[in-house]
Amino acid sequence: MRVFWTALALLAALLAQTALGRVMPMQARVFDPFLLVVVYCGLTGGEVHGMLAGAAAGWVQDVHFGGRILGLSGLSKLLVGFGVGVGSTRFHLGEPGARLLVLMVATIVDAVLFGQLAQVFDVQAYELSPLGLIVRAVVNGAVGMVIFETMDRQRRRWAPRA
Repeated sequence: MRVFWTALALLAALLAQTALGRVMPMQARVFDPFLLVVVYCGLTGGEVHGMLAGAAAGWVQDVHFGGRILGLSGLSKLLVGFGVGVGSTRFHLGEPGARLLVLMVATIVDAVLFGQLAQVFDVQAYELSPLGLIVRAVVNGAVGMVIFETMDRQRRRWAPRA
């Protein structure tokens, strides 16, 4: 069942990114719905689920929005998903403040990793300024917190009562 919900979330992220790219192309680089899926999977499912969701999300993002080399987003999101998953199994990251911090740090780490991987493979990648990274982290954090809280409410409602 977890695979179904993750695939559905990735489809929703694809639709959101596509719609945002068509309506507001410049703002599409600021918001990353695929990263939200990866971080949520890492927080709720641990390192394996975060890592697999990251690989899948990155590959979908590379295929639909990437350049000439596929796999850069896949590798960066795989590493971010694994790191968030490891952190969620070692620390209590269920509180909103902790989740917001994880989401903002994951956004910055993903952008830096992607930029470094692009340099290694000599691929032209858009570079964000430090202010651009902070704006991207804040936007992902704000939108992510709303989505995470909504998903947690739904999970609690559907959970069997003991």
